[in-house]
This record gives sequence, structure tokens and C-alpha cells, in this order.
Amino acid sequence: MANHPDKKCVVIMWSDEKQALVSYTLEVERVLAVTQRQFPLELPAADYNNAFDDEFARRFGGATLNLLALSNPGLKPFVKLTPAEE
Repeated sequence: MANHPDKKCVVIMWSDEKQALVSYTLEVERVLAVTQRQFPLELPAADYNNAFDDEFARRFGGATLNLLALSNPGLKPFVKLTPAEE
């Protein structure tokens, strides 16, 4: 795995033109400059027993896709998620 001296963020978007999820890796400072006036959704590790496990990843990924689909109707037909069993 490459060693990146600068902290990075991952930005994911839906491209209607390409019918694809597109992922970008950007420097944290660049993302903070754009998002400084937004309201972040914070997910502290302590709230998840200090572990982002398989179930967390499944739910986080599903929530991310559903959030993208809210403002990108072209993505909605591709999102086929099975609800979690309680």
C-alpha cells in the first residue's frame, strides 16, 4: 500500500452520464475548504465500540448509496439493498 504523507478524503459521486459511481481521493484541506459551511454527520468510533466492523461497513455503505440516490434519481434503480435483520 502506498504511503501518503498528506491526509486524504474520499469523495464519491454518481455520474448519470457514465452510469457509474465515481470516487476521488482529495487532500483533507481541500475538502474542508469546500465543506466548512456544511453540517457534517459525525460517526465517532466510540459509538461503535471503537470498531468499524463488517456490519458497520454494510450499513454505512447502504446509507451512503441511499443518500446519493436522494439527489441523484438516476442512481436509485441500481440500489438493491436487503434490509438488515433485527
